[in-house]
Amino acid sequence: MTRKKAFLIHFGLSFLIVSTCFLIILAVWYPGYYFRIFAASEVLQVLIGVDLVLGPSLTLFLFRPGKPGLRFDLSVVAILQICALVYGLQVIYQGRPYFTVFSVDRFEVLAQKDVDMTRVDPALLSDKLWNEPVLVMTRMPQDQRERDKVVEETLFEGKPDIQYRPELWLPYAEATEEIFSKARPVAELLEKLPAVQAEVNLFKKINVSGERFVYLPIMGKLDVFMLVLDSETKLPVGLINQDPWQRAES
Repeated sequence: MTRKKAFLIHFGLSFLIVSTCFLIILAVWYPGYYFRIFAASEVLQVLIGVDLVLGPSLTLFLFRPGKPGLRFDLSVVAILQICALVYGLQVIYQGRPYFTVFSVDRFEVLAQKDVDMTRVDPALLSDKLWNEPVLVMTRMPQDQRERDKVVEETLFEGKPDIQYRPELWLPYAEATEEIFSKARPVAELLEKLPAVQAEVNLFKKINVSGERFVYLPIMGKLDVFMLVLDSETKLPVGLINQDPWQRAES
């Protein structure tokens, strides 16, 4: 076997494995717009660099027919490549979106590791789709003493903000009216920001007029986006790559 052939075989196998992992990540772990919200491409770039570029390149560099210890060298390369793949997939899996939480006037997407799962009401997880985060809403306690206690714990005791506290969560279906009272019409957005028309056209395939779409801010890992919701189904339908607060300030 020639060096070039060994490289091509290694690259082909690596490409097949990485492509399969990539499809699982896009379809199951980070479906739809969640891939962009979580900026998952950064971790994937490292994964691709190690497993699709570095591994086959080492084979190209080390392979020489009849070289003593060649099998050992290639075994070390394969082990390192597998370890890098497993570690990368573990990081990506643990950081996958698990909850989409509405708090005050915005949505925030949380990974399972961001939340104390022992405090999550099992009823909230009963309707979870296999590849979609759970939609919930935060609400401060009605009792004033309890409200003051939550504020004190957050400001002075180092406890997490309310969106990270499952004991303050409500099912999304019970709070849609409150959530949609904070939303703004997409039609209004187009009058002020025509540049997003192309992105909005994707949602108009669902409803020709587009009048039923509204938007709210959603916090990404690196940026803030607009989450578009259908006012009839009450569910999210997509993302607009625009910071609504920056737009408001300008």
